[in-house]
Amino acid sequence: MLRFSSLSILYSKKEIIFILIFFSFLGLVYTFYHKFRPDMRIISLVQSTSILLAYCPLMLGFSYLGATANQPFVDSFLASIDSFFAIYTPSIVFWFKNNERWQTVFSFIYNTYGFQFPFIIIYFSYRREIIPLQRFLMQFMIATPMTILLSIFYPAAGPYVWYGYTPSIELANALKHLLQLRHYFVDISTIDGIITIPSFHSVMALIFIYTFRHQRRIIFIPMLILNILMIFSCLPIGEHYFADILAAIPVFLLTLGIESFIFKAVKNPK
Repeated sequence: MLRFSSLSILYSKKEIIFILIFFSFLGLVYTFYHKFRPDMRIISLVQSTSILLAYCPLMLGFSYLGATANQPFVDSFLASIDSFFAIYTPSIVFWFKNNERWQTVFSFIYNTYGFQFPFIIIYFSYRREIIPLQRFLMQFMIATPMTILLSIFYPAAGPYVWYGYTPSIELANALKHLLQLRHYFVDISTIDGIITIPSFHSVMALIFIYTFRHQRRIIFIPMLILNILMIFSCLPIGEHYFADILAAIPVFLLTLGIESFIFKAVKNPK
């Protein structure tokens, strides 16, 4: 697709070589603990990490290619939904900007998204609870392309563009990247999140909560609180409309339905 398209691709050969070396190392570790010193915890850890690290760049590339479809932005529609619920994003953003401590707290909570993935892999691998871990990975692998497809057909520049307030450096870079993609220039040497609707942070927060629903309260309750706060944090950082969070709910429910169907089909084949 890339070879025969009109896209201009910028990438780093050094990073690709590093990735290949790293995956080779994971392969050696897996082979050693699978063949010579069987240890289910390490095998699960390596397998899950490999799947996650291989799948994420694939989906990132898919989202970048999808952005080149140049569908019209739907910011006016999203802003109208927010207005219906009497939510004005700039007032939330400016309140947190004027209260730096709270902004720092919720920026940190928003960024815990990336740390929860290794925590889940390590936690369930250590406890030898392989099925919940596999189901979590399957849900992630279903929710990601579903979210990307929605963002392809219903792209949005973001509330900071629609309402005209100054974004953070990170959001400005993401917008720049999105506009480059819409002009058929793909820079895969940098990683910027370009999806507005639905909020993938919100989708994954719901999946994180669902994954820990059967764990001990001392684990489940902190994860529940953290991810509820992470969903809310999408508003103070100024990257999402409230409508983006609402759109995450049907994606989450559909993900669970598809994953449950696959799990039951594999568990009880006819």
